[in-house]
Amino acid sequence: MDQKVVVITGASSGIGREVARQMANQGHKVYDLSRSEKPQEGVRHLRCDVTDRTTITQAVETIASENERVDVVILCAGSGVAGALEMMTEEEMQFQFDVNAYGPLRVAQAFIPIMRHQEKNAAGERGRIIFISSVGAIFPLPFQGLYSATKMAINGMAYAMRNELHPFNISVTSILPGDVKTGFTAARKKNGKGGEVYTHMFAAFEEMAQDEINGSKPEVVCKKIVKVANKKHVGMYYTLDWLSKAEYLLQRLAPHSLALWILRKMYKC
Repeated sequence: MDQKVVVITGASSGIGREVARQMANQGHKVYDLSRSEKPQEGVRHLRCDVTDRTTITQAVETIASENERVDVVILCAGSGVAGALEMMTEEEMQFQFDVNAYGPLRVAQAFIPIMRHQEKNAAGERGRIIFISSVGAIFPLPFQGLYSATKMAINGMAYAMRNELHPFNISVTSILPGDVKTGFTAARKKNGKGGEVYTHMFAAFEEMAQDEINGSKPEVVCKKIVKVANKKHVGMYYTLDWLSKAEYLLQRLAPHSLALWILRKMYKC
């Protein structure tokens, strides 16, 4: 397998860290763009905050100075804010979209000019951009509406960007993981306002946490993400486990009333 230059945002933890480990183990040159450095063999950390264009520009300039090309950019950095949409503050709304939606777009914007001007690889591709979305984008859970909205935005941007970059032979895809057992669960911010009105909200918080704790192992999920990164040609969307595939099909084929009823039963709404 030819060595690729791979850039991963948020590779200091969670899915991003495991993807970085597996890509490095395959012999690829891997960069971790994240706010904090947590050393990992074969992975070079560059400080980068996806909400800060200055740090993005500095990281991209460093990578460009050290390499003739950038083959794959995997956009993993993200955060979660849970709570009733009615109660979300302006700061929480801005934070969630700034990190999860605008952040990946900022990083993609910085790498697209580099990819557009580099030579095609053996598969006729100049570069590949992989957005890490969520099955929550097509099956939004109650009290994760803000998070789901950002992932829906990611899918929409990836869909449009795929056509925009087609003339330049840059491929774009979006991967929709389901529940994965990572530190994301503990790091999720919670807005508990309105608990006296939404009496089932705290039970829903616990249910979503348990689903993630009992979710797929990151090693298994990330092996599939790495497979997509290494494929000769990629499709538009990928789900990674049987439950996510079932949810994806349900949302596409079943009446919305059925999907909503199932969610109400699951979260006692």
